[in-house]
Amino acid sequence: MAEVIHIQRVTIHLKNGTNLAIDLKAEESQQINPQIAAFQGVLADPESQEKVFTFQGIRGFSWVRIKEVVAFDAVPLIFTPAEKEPAQTSQTK
Repeated sequence: MAEVIHIQRVTIHLKNGTNLAIDLKAEESQQINPQIAAFQGVLADPESQEKVFTFQGIRGFSWVRIKEVVAFDAVPLIFTPAEKEPAQTSQTK
């Protein structure tokens, strides 16, 4: 059986209308990635408005200026790679 891959996709909604999607690795789909929990803590801190938060996602790094964030959401995704079918050999006569 193929190994299941757990990802959490964070979508950050910015003041200028842009949405930034960041895919993060997750051990389980229902366990919050530590980066998401840290981001939530920074957003709740009024003294952090001038800071920049760094995400290390699957595709690389993303930097977000806290004062530009309007909202964010996180969605768990589960990928199950398909089993590879055995290659068929062609017989020539």
